[in-house]
Amino acid sequence: MADEAYWRTPVEVTRQYTVGRFGQLHYRVAGERFAGVRHADGALTSASDAARVPLVCFHLTPNSSRIYNSLLREMGRDRLVFAIDTPGFGLSDAPSFNPSISDYAACMGEFIEQMAERYGFSQVDLFGYHTGSKIALILARQRRSSVRRLALVSAPVYTEMELAAQKRGLATPPDDPWPKHGEPLRRRWQDHWRWRDELTSTWFVQREVAEGLHNLEQSYRAYTAAFAVQHAEQLPLVSHPVMILCPGDDLREATLRAKSLIGNGRFIERWHWSHGFLDVHTEECGQLLRDFFDGEAEDRGDQTVPLAIPEAPTPSPIAGRGFHAGPYGPLHYRLAKGPSQGAQRPIVLLHMSPNSSRVFDALVPVLARTRPVLAVDTPGFGESEAPSAPVGIEQFAAAMLDLLNGLALAEVDVLGYHTGSMTAIEMALQAPTRIKHVVQVSSPVYTPDEQAAARAHYQPRKLELDGSHLVNAWRSLQTYYGDDVPQAVMGRNFTSGLRGGPMAHWGHQAAFGYPLADKLPQVQQPVLIINPEDDLVEETRRAPALLKNGRLLDLRGRAHGFMDQMTEEFATILADFLND
Repeated sequence: MADEAYWRTPVEVTRQYTVGRFGQLHYRVAGERFAGVRHADGALTSASDAARVPLVCFHLTPNSSRIYNSLLREMGRDRLVFAIDTPGFGLSDAPSFNPSISDYAACMGEFIEQMAERYGFSQVDLFGYHTGSKIALILARQRRSSVRRLALVSAPVYTEMELAAQKRGLATPPDDPWPKHGEPLRRRWQDHWRWRDELTSTWFVQREVAEGLHNLEQSYRAYTAAFAVQHAEQLPLVSHPVMILCPGDDLREATLRAKSLIGNGRFIERWHWSHGFLDVHTEECGQLLRDFFDGEAEDRGDQTVPLAIPEAPTPSPIAGRGFHAGPYGPLHYRLAKGPSQGAQRPIVLLHMSPNSSRVFDALVPVLARTRPVLAVDTPGFGESEAPSAPVGIEQFAAAMLDLLNGLALAEVDVLGYHTGSMTAIEMALQAPTRIKHVVQVSSPVYTPDEQAAARAHYQPRKLELDGSHLVNAWRSLQTYYGDDVPQAVMGRNFTSGLRGGPMAHWGHQAAFGYPLADKLPQVQQPVLIINPEDDLVEETRRAPALLKNGRLLDLRGRAHGFMDQMTEEFATILADFLND
């Protein structure tokens, strides 16, 4: 399997958001042509009686629905199929309390209700992986008539000693999740490497590390919930047809003990499979699922022991995240609408490379007190799909303007950070009547020799088999931050920097190929250059002399992370400039 394929979303798969009991719920869907049709008058033509039952997939902890990309494409060939980010993982909002598996399952059940209304089906099959297998079991008990059959990847039956060890190792919040030495990153890599399917590559392991770090603070909560639910107790209560798939992964020995607990179904062993099998044994896995879901079975879910659905909590404010059909595929954005009255002109926030719009997490809600705020993941970074090949700053800018069209934003101000600062300049040149002000966080003007050296330096990331590349990258990143920047902020930005995968260097290639020195004199709009004492401080001091209408503000004693440290002060600086 090609390295990039582990990171790309297949064209047959669509990514969407819906509203769940804990906030926004992110999911992937394929095979929509097999669904019912909603007509203009609101009437719904249900899917054909001959259509296969839709499939809903739940992932393991800590991970996301990304693991199902290949399987979604495979199963979507003949049925409607969904994969959901568990609340608190991937892009799904986290509960405001420590959830139980029943809470997770209740959220998934409400999702299924929504999709049933939208697509016109009455039952679903479930596919749960590790923690997801427990969610599937509890959901089958909560909604007996809505669930038809269940396939579970691993169903560990622990001894008391094993369960205690799992709780100590996984269900306890770490005292220091981001220590300066970075050794937990090495151990995380090595654990994934140990249990990977032998047909996967180092880039699969990098993806798994990236997915786990993305929601690091939620992991122990999900493990705590999972270890409170035991397959040994739940399997005998479920009369739905159940297939347990037992690969040769870290839960193999414990899952073997579940074989005798299946009252209605089958137990499938695949010792040569391990984590990553959904990517590298996709067709064989798909056939196993089709044989079970489409074959003969005793569908007697009405005999499953029922379980009450927990009450929904008080609704949380809904964050405005979404996807736009951009020129390279889904373009992910965060939109805070600002005050209902008297809002000022929207501001667009563009991040550095390799990073994501999460770098603006602290700034967005502060700016949104007075104006709409749009923070975007550059194509190939964060949660935005990558182009098929590297593109330049001009193409990044065009993609941002296409998004503005899609959101019907006529006039905006733009703030760009490093690579984003170049994209902001290009947007100002491509759409001079729409872009009113530009803020650049660093505006590096390179000499030809410096630009050539930078292009030569930023090459594809080399992955070391012992995980030392992660440790080295983490230690290097800290050198660009002030001593008083919280480790959690650096951890967030480090994690975002992994999201680009094997294409992560494309952003730097675009930046170092952009003739900023030639572009700056062409800009007519007011430009404010923010110059923190980071890795571009000296190059940025060359920029003001090239601008017709610009000025520079040095941030003494501040480096990366300053927007999290001086959020209110920085917002005031922006307001003074943008409202002038």
